Amino acid sequence: MNYIEGLIKQYLFYSDDSSYSVIKVEIIDTNELDLLHFEPTVIVCGFFPRLDALHRYRFFGEVTNHPKYGVQYNANRFERLMEKTREGIIDYLSSDLFKGIGPKTAENIVDFLGEDTLDQIANNPDVLNNVPLMNEKKKNIIETNIIKNRQVESTLVWLYGFQISPKMAMKIYSHYGFSAIDIIKTNPYILMDDIEGIGFKRADEIGLKIGFSFDNPLRIKAVISYLLIEYMNKYGDTFLLKERLVAYTLSYLNVSEDFYIEESQIFDMLDVLASENKIIYQEDKISLTHLFYAEKGISNYVFQLNEIKEESFDLDLIETYISDFEKLSFIEYTPIQRLAIKTALEKHFVIITGGPGTGKTTIINGIVHVYKLMHQNDLSIRSKIKLAAPTGKAAKRLKEATNMEVTTIHRLLGLDYEGHFTFNEHNKIEASLVVIDEASMLDVLLAKQLFRSIQLRTKVIIVGDDNQLPSVGPGQVLTDLLESDLFPVVKLNKIHRQAYDSSIISLAYDILNQNLSENLIQNNEDRKFIRSNDSLVSSVVLKVIQEAINEGFDLQEDIQVLVPMYKGINGIDHLNQLIQERFNKQHLSHKITNGDKTFCFNDKVLQLVNQPEDSIMNGDLGVVVGIIEDKEMLVDFSGNQVKYNVKDFDNLALAYAISIHKSQGSEFKIVILPLVRSYTIMLKRKLLYTAVTRAKEKLIMIGDYSALRQGVSGQEVPRNTLLKSFLSQVESNHLSENLLTIEDFL
Repeated sequence: MNYIEGLIKQYLFYSDDSSYSVIKVEIIDTNELDLLHFEPTVIVCGFFPRLDALHRYRFFGEVTNHPKYGVQYNANRFERLMEKTREGIIDYLSSDLFKGIGPKTAENIVDFLGEDTLDQIANNPDVLNNVPLMNEKKKNIIETNIIKNRQVESTLVWLYGFQISPKMAMKIYSHYGFSAIDIIKTNPYILMDDIEGIGFKRADEIGLKIGFSFDNPLRIKAVISYLLIEYMNKYGDTFLLKERLVAYTLSYLNVSEDFYIEESQIFDMLDVLASENKIIYQEDKISLTHLFYAEKGISNYVFQLNEIKEESFDLDLIETYISDFEKLSFIEYTPIQRLAIKTALEKHFVIITGGPGTGKTTIINGIVHVYKLMHQNDLSIRSKIKLAAPTGKAAKRLKEATNMEVTTIHRLLGLDYEGHFTFNEHNKIEASLVVIDEASMLDVLLAKQLFRSIQLRTKVIIVGDDNQLPSVGPGQVLTDLLESDLFPVVKLNKIHRQAYDSSIISLAYDILNQNLSENLIQNNEDRKFIRSNDSLVSSVVLKVIQEAINEGFDLQEDIQVLVPMYKGINGIDHLNQLIQERFNKQHLSHKITNGDKTFCFNDKVLQLVNQPEDSIMNGDLGVVVGIIEDKEMLVDFSGNQVKYNVKDFDNLALAYAISIHKSQGSEFKIVILPLVRSYTIMLKRKLLYTAVTRAKEKLIMIGDYSALRQGVSGQEVPRNTLLKSFLSQVESNHLSENLLTIEDFL
């Protein structure tokens, strides 16, 4: 195959729309004999992303003689030659494989020895003796580890050249071994399936850099998967109509007049994805296979749980135990609350729903107390009661209320550092009672893992507020279970008397009931509405934070700004920057930056992805407690300190302001809620209701009354899911089986 290798000398033309490039390249190597008779440079033309002048490239194509522009090289693909890049070697030498060697030392070594640094050291470690600031200890570390890691070196250095973090590079190497480079060069998009944390954009960046064309079938297939996953994650649906998916894909791919993807190519790749069992067709509905079987699995598991016969208990004795608990706890249950406790104890699978102030946590406490009394002859009964919630914050709240051990659902299921669950359908959780709080946050994947890990003999109680936002991930498990009408449900609709005085709770119910009275912006001791123009909202937010700090509230623990959008002058990104600059200014010089992300010592941060190897999950809040040179930082998540390389910063964001979705399962003493007209496309009733109910002591709304009114009147678009239809099918099949049994008997 004909090729030329060289360095980029000059860009003569580049189209942002089509990526068509005309580049002057200095020839370093070629098997094109005709080019040897011309100048040491050649004009290369082709479709590829903007290339980096610091790196060496190999272009594949053919020499042409243009009548106007003369000799050119028309490249149909290219490859970035990265085995020995300066940046890759520096990253390699300063990675965790070389403890005690920082970026500055690594840079000194490479600047002194050049791009064959690693070969020189491997052949003769004494070459390090002349490197500035080198000492014997560092020399021994480098020498020992280069020899020890010689086999993995080329793979890691190659991966580092794509701006992949050391942790991610090691994850890739651990998965593929010595074949990593060959596998990725053959199909970089396989990383999307095999490596947690690498999505389409990163895989596509690698693919395009090593020479994959924009219309490569593997890329088209990857784009379809990417768009389907993005759609499910953005809108929470578990299927998409085929017509819409095809339209999305064509719109994404056909961004230039220079090449055009046909519908038939999309259909072909859909068939390939189906044959690979990555998607499932149901008439005109297309689902990701893992989501399809998650909902199907949930329907089977919960139906089986619901079919278990009720326990036989002395109802009078239950009443006595409830009354005893009331006296012990100085509370008085309403009739509906007593009904919820009795139903939960009598039935095998029960759902309890209710809004703020209806006493859900108090009911859980009563259920657990009475259940222990009913099984007091079992000395191990306490250990057989499992309480869990989707987030650490929610688990901590429930633990404080019940004085019982409460874990996150992930911990209950035994999630290990490699992302695998200990408990599943083959290894069930040993429990006699499982209570799941904040169940509105359950997405279909977590719900499937949960229900399939529970033994059929285990009593299950699901507690949640179905008026809150559905899960961040795909599905609406709680809503679909409720709307199926197949399970015992107790709906708490009376506010407990202790909550009567909360104007925050009354506002929450006003929002649900679309009560648009002026009471919505009435100022109370625990709730305020500060009118402000859009352009001044951010400055008012800063002022309110300062006032709260002056009153003794802590910015890290007590105060949270909740915002529905990321972009704009009142978006999450800009507000975080302003708050960081204003309230962490004493540490602005102690910072670390990568790309557009800057973190300072003592910054409040948010984890954006599950990171089971470090025991942290999407949505966890932490504080930056250490910055190591300009390369790494330490983040403390409630006592769990995790190290981040600068190339891992995509996993983190500042958290002074976070999205309302990310706040689910948490409560804060003070919630500051900007409400501006630019948010109106996002503001909906459940979103507002969820934001308001995050506030424990004070709620400060800032902005425009019309934006609040828009949110109160706005209704979320229902999610498209399959769970309810699967539940209906399971019920129908069950009835049919019973009828057959009766007919056979007759």
